[in-house]
Amino acid sequence: MIKKIVLFLFLLNAAIAFSQNVFVWDNDLDYTVMNPEDPWTFVGMEFGIIDALNENGITPSVDTLLPDDLSIYDIVFATIGIWCDG
Repeated sequence: MIKKIVLFLFLLNAAIAFSQNVFVWDNDLDYTVMNPEDPWTFVGMEFGIIDALNENGITPSVDTLLPDDLSIYDIVFATIGIWCDG
């Protein structure tokens, strides 16, 4: 099981490293969380994904609407918010 997880993470890392067409679907209904870099501000759920991609030299396309044709993107990330049972 550990080998499968390591292989998956390796392949995911390779896919991200060589992909240039990345789409982030901001589908969290404008849910915000405290910014870990500045606790006095709030950011959307997509902030961490976009920040990580930018730090690795990848500029993603970001939208709240899902495009009809996703075949032009190598990777698609979807933020769907937080669900809490309690």
